[in-house]
Amino acid sequence: MDAPVATFERLLVALLVGLLIGLDRERTEVRKGRSLFAGVRTFPLIAVAGAVPMLLMDIAGPGLLVVSFIVVGAISLVSYIRSSATGDIGATTEMAALATFLLGVLAGAGQLLVAGATGVAVAVLLVAKPRLEGFSKALTTEELSAVLELAVISVIVLPLLPNRGYGPWQVFNPFTIWLVVVLVSALSFSGFIAMRLWGQRQGLIIAGLVGAMVSSTAVTIAMAARSRASAKLAGPAASATVLASTVMCLRVAVLTGVVAAGILPWLLPVIGAMSVSGLVAAWLLRGGNETEAESEATFTNPFSLTAAVTFAVVYALLLLGVEAARHYIGSRGLYLAAALSALVDVDAISLAIAQMAPSTLGWQAAAAGVTIASVTNTLVKLAIAVSAGRGGFRGRVAGALGVMAAVGALTALVVFVDL
Repeated sequence: MDAPVATFERLLVALLVGLLIGLDRERTEVRKGRSLFAGVRTFPLIAVAGAVPMLLMDIAGPGLLVVSFIVVGAISLVSYIRSSATGDIGATTEMAALATFLLGVLAGAGQLLVAGATGVAVAVLLVAKPRLEGFSKALTTEELSAVLELAVISVIVLPLLPNRGYGPWQVFNPFTIWLVVVLVSALSFSGFIAMRLWGQRQGLIIAGLVGAMVSSTAVTIAMAARSRASAKLAGPAASATVLASTVMCLRVAVLTGVVAAGILPWLLPVIGAMSVSGLVAAWLLRGGNETEAESEATFTNPFSLTAAVTFAVVYALLLLGVEAARHYIGSRGLYLAAALSALVDVDAISLAIAQMAPSTLGWQAAAAGVTIASVTNTLVKLAIAVSAGRGGFRGRVAGALGVMAAVGALTALVVFVDL
């Protein structure tokens, strides 16, 4: 790439990042009635002030960058002192200015993806202030403790664990097992945070979509209970249930793909077919009184240290069970283990199979095992909906989940025809 083109790209990213952050700051400062320190024009200039010294590093050396940072920092400090004198001790805008300068430095250094992604994240953080404040105030002491526990198992415990195999067939790798625990816990906790930010009374569809990140089975049980409370909500409740099972399929693909990306070429055709059929069914079933269709289901914080340890033990035992079945029975033992384990939890068995795929199972057999687990778990939720639901909810969910399971099974026959 020509040097002038690369230079313009870096300046453009710096300008866009500054503009994005400046848009929020301009709106916020005007709304507060404060004297405008920096807004939609100044923030792009701050970003450029960070990018240009990096572009001139070979000519001017680091001195220009240091001077630029001192100037921006001094202006931010003066602004903070002036605003503090009026009783406003907030420093968000001033800190955003310093962050914008550093993002401009990143863009000037050629780290365009990092600068752009971080700029978007900063802008989202600034815009989301009301929701974040509401979420912080709504957190209970137990939930705050759960946040700290999740941080401990992720940042402190994980790096200390040995990264080697132990036990029969060397299947017990403490680091890998705990990494999976952290991944699943973080995904579930993200769903819980989203539920708390958007609230539980935003409609059954949102509840199904977000709740499925915690547990699609829990969503199915909650929606079945909702159908018993009001026959008018059979359509939206059924749609939310099917959508939750669709998210389950996508969640399995993401989790297994993170652990073993090589499984995806074999798995995605099945997961894609089930997901598309689920989305179509959810769309067709969405009818109903959307105003009344609000979720009363309560999703509690899905993370606890006890739950994490329990999942680690279950996951480790499934690793041993899958390897033992493969070793003594062959591929049919693997598929039987997948079907039985999915009656309880689809994530653990899918992750166990994916982890063993590169070394022992092979991608095709592993993808077939995950497919069996996904189809079986879908049928389990079909049974829950039929037994716990009422009225039209049962027939709608049974039809939709039955189609999802059938589509998954038929696609699997095509993909894995030589098994």
